Amino acid sequence: MKELEGRKLILILGMPLGLGCIYFGNPAFAIVTALIMILGIDEFYKMCELKGSSPNRIFGFIITLFVALAYVGIYSHHQITVLGFCCAAVISVFIIEILNNKKDPLNNIAHTLMGVLFIPVLIGTVIQVRQLDHIYNSNITLFVFVSIWLCDTAAFFFGTKFGKKKILPDISPKKSWVGSISGFIVSVLTFFVAFKFDLLGASYNLYDSLVFGIITGIFGQLGDFGESLLKRDVGVKDSGQILRGHGGILDRFDSLLFSAPLVYIYLLVFKY
Repeated sequence: MKELEGRKLILILGMPLGLGCIYFGNPAFAIVTALIMILGIDEFYKMCELKGSSPNRIFGFIITLFVALAYVGIYSHHQITVLGFCCAAVISVFIIEILNNKKDPLNNIAHTLMGVLFIPVLIGTVIQVRQLDHIYNSNITLFVFVSIWLCDTAAFFFGTKFGKKKILPDISPKKSWVGSISGFIVSVLTFFVAFKFDLLGASYNLYDSLVFGIITGIFGQLGDFGESLLKRDVGVKDSGQILRGHGGILDRFDSLLFSAPLVYIYLLVFKY
């Protein structure tokens, strides 16, 4: 099965690199994540172009790098600086569009800024989560990735074998209720086991572990649906072909789009 082969490829090639980057932390983890963000926003802009839009790709790449720097902690603690940077970015997009004088400027501006908000701003939060792991000697980043991977794997196998009733067939025809519920249970169990074996870190209790499992189990899958919604709208099966017939970067990291920001927000609001 082609999809199963794609999962094996990711496991064999991607897992060692991912685990290595998580282990060494920033800046290595931030650099790899920034590369993923750039490739992801490029795929997003290509989908926008299929709708007749002309997003400013170079500007998106530059902003993505600045977002990565913000999350790694170079200036993220200066709230006024970050706010000023965001204002300057929006103004810059408008000025560039004025000078380019292309058709459909509203779509071009909207898609350029949407790409920044949707890809680097959301996925980039995992850089800051890894930074918090370093400060507090914890392993949240590791188990977010492990939980998402096991959720996806469980949903695929149980859904393929037992899934009959589809959740949202118009958006993602292969996703079933059985697969989704199985993935959710496995996500929660992953964090529960990590807590029981004292692998999350001393700062976290059982309640925290359950919240993390619920976030990755529910919102990780919703991130998958969100990306599928966009692909369905532009009429493509995969976000890209960088993985040689096994999909694009967004296809492999879409579960981080919603789960990583919510884990980060939970940490900031309730833990630190």
